[in-house]
This record gives sequence, structure tokens and C-alpha cells, in this order.
Amino acid sequence: MAPALLLPGTVLARWQHSSQGPGTTTVLPDGCRDLVLRLDTATGQAEGMVTPLDTQARRVNTLRPTQWIGFRLRPGVQVEERALLAAARAARHSGGWDEGRVLSALEDHVVLLARAAEALEALQACASVDDAARALGISPRSLERMLAEATGQPPRYWRALARMRRAACALSGGAPLVAIAADHGYADQSHFSRECLRWLGHTPHTLRHSPDLLATVAQPGYGA
Repeated sequence: MAPALLLPGTVLARWQHSSQGPGTTTVLPDGCRDLVLRLDTATGQAEGMVTPLDTQARRVNTLRPTQWIGFRLRPGVQVEERALLAAARAARHSGGWDEGRVLSALEDHVVLLARAAEALEALQACASVDDAARALGISPRSLERMLAEATGQPPRYWRALARMRRAACALSGGAPLVAIAADHGYADQSHFSRECLRWLGHTPHTLRHSPDLLATVAQPGYGA
């Protein structure tokens, strides 16, 4: 058996998915960009892509038998997208991809921005954007500019996403929805439901009874 490949520090997780024909996969926002390698198993056609930061649930439609391999990048990375995709294409072979070469490409073309990563950690840990800025020793406006430049999203995006992912993970337990809403800072259960629908495309009640979606929420990502 071949030894497991060591993921670079900029990669949070490796995932894979296979579809046998027409179908739809729901992708939930997790605060991460992914390098995704797609192979049409019927034609051998392959392509790579770097996903954007999602702001809401989206559906990916697949028409043919397809294999997917993904590398979930840590929040706060900078991606040299053209160079990374060119290197990924060069790692393609008849059976798929040389993952060792793909990982080397990730090492070469993805950089974790230390200051942005520190800011994202502070936003998770602090009670407000102002508190996070104070912990970082900068003004809230400087925090806003820095994250917008580094990630394309403002602090409020990151705080709202972290809160929603933590609350959604709590749905796998038996706590009442009103208690989960209160524990995670929502004004009431209706507020929690609206935000859940906006971010994840489903109400908390629906998510609680959807094991596949709950498993997706629990995957590594920002805030959970």
C-alpha cells in the first residue's frame, strides 16, 4: 500500500466524491476555497478549478459519471490561481492525477497570509468586531480593509459564517432549536431560522433531519 501523502500546511483537508450519472450535490459555505480536480470517467475529460468563497448554499449538477478530488484550503490563504491550475494540468495522467505533484503545486502556489489568519482567529474568539480589532492592536476600519484585501470578504461575513456553522453543528444534538438560537447569539428562533435558510438553504428543522447535510456542515472549515 502506498504511504499517505502529507498535506501542505495551507490545506485543511482532502476530499473526494464520485457520481455515477445525473445528480445534484449541495455545497455549503465553509469559509474555504478549494482546488477541485474533475474527471469525466466516460470520456476521460479532466479539468481543474479553484472555487470562490461561497456566501450561500449552491447546487452542483452532474450529468455524467464523474470523479472529484478536492483540496480544501485554509481560510486566509492567497492563491496564485493561474499558476496553480497550470501545475495541476501538468500533473494529469491517463488514470487521473499525480497527487504528489498536485501537492507540490499547492506548496508552491498557495500562501497562508499570517496576518489574515490571525485576524480570522480573533473574529472567531471575540464577542464583536471591535473586540477582535482591539485584540489585534488595530482599528476596526483597518481590520475591515485588511480582510477585504486578503479574502474579498468583510469581518461581518466571517463572524456570521462562523456563528452559523457552529449553530448548525449543534443541530446534531438534542437541544431545542430555541436553545441553540440563544446559545449562539441569535435574537430568537425565527432569526436563527432566517439566517440558516439564507446561508445553508434549509431551515434548522430540515437540516436536523438531513444526515447528509449535517455531515457536510461538520466538515473542516471556518468556525467549526
